[in-house]
Amino acid sequence: MKDEDKEKILQILDRVNDPEIGISIVKLGMVGKIEETDGIVGIEIKLTVPGCPLIKTLESQVISVLANAGYKARIDFSYMSKEELERAKKFITSQRSSIPLTIARYTKRDTKKDISRIIAVYSAKGGVGKSTVVSLLALVAQGLGYKVGIMDCDISGPSIKSLFGIDDFASAHQDRSIEPYEKDGIKMIGLDLLSDARVVVWRGPLVSGAIKQMYDDTIWGKLDLLLLDLPPGTSDAPITVFQSIPTDGIVIVTTPQDLSFITGTKTLFMAEELKVPVLGVIENMSFFICPHCGKETPIGKGGRDYSVKVLARLPFINEFQLKIDEKIISELKPVIEKIMG
Repeated sequence: MKDEDKEKILQILDRVNDPEIGISIVKLGMVGKIEETDGIVGIEIKLTVPGCPLIKTLESQVISVLANAGYKARIDFSYMSKEELERAKKFITSQRSSIPLTIARYTKRDTKKDISRIIAVYSAKGGVGKSTVVSLLALVAQGLGYKVGIMDCDISGPSIKSLFGIDDFASAHQDRSIEPYEKDGIKMIGLDLLSDARVVVWRGPLVSGAIKQMYDDTIWGKLDLLLLDLPPGTSDAPITVFQSIPTDGIVIVTTPQDLSFITGTKTLFMAEELKVPVLGVIENMSFFICPHCGKETPIGKGGRDYSVKVLARLPFINEFQLKIDEKIISELKPVIEKIMG
């Protein structure tokens, strides 16, 4: 599409106001890529916050105003980066408009409290062993003398509590602050450490709020490293982490199978869109070690080119017999050293 055509479309979209803020979506910086394919104009709309309740209203308004101008449109939603949110917030203030509480919550970048490094462990695909990798990283880091914390951000399927064999709960104070559970010298928090509910069925905004509150209200104390165990996917939960928690970087977890590799590329795209640096990839379940002869046998297609640095390749292990041996330490010690920089 020619630049003059894109400019014409932007002029049309300038008539559309964000339904909550009441300011042009163009002036707020919500309009991203504009592309035309087979006579259909694809418009990227960058939402200000995850779980936007007025997404359908905004979509219908954009499609309607473009249809009136003779365009057939398709809307692709994404999310603003931290920097884009800050620019939007400044523009709202310059227009002497009040900032909605939803935006204020996500643009308020909490300090790291007394935490040196915050690292998200993430993959767009489930079942690759993110929680296992988080646990192993925490154990290796703690063994190297670092003060470590884990925050399980998977609201619907937390697993850190099970991996560490915990049968107790974290404690809450009258001021609603949370004391994390501590085991093996590692501070941990997750929804299953706060509630014994077996199943949690929540919509996006509630999930996002719970993640933010766990980080805000937990008394972490002084930590060298806080590991964020993210749920799979590219929806509200990981976006909430990257937009509202001061994350220093992402460690991507994948496995050498084709499906995991293909889905894993979405993780890289997500990180790129949200401007969060990727430290590298940990290839989990890369091989298994025969318990009888000790021979290593590859699983799937090892040695892939992931377009980012491979930090470590880990063997298949039984999650419920979580332990670190010399092989794990030798693979993950350089990863911890890179993280701590």
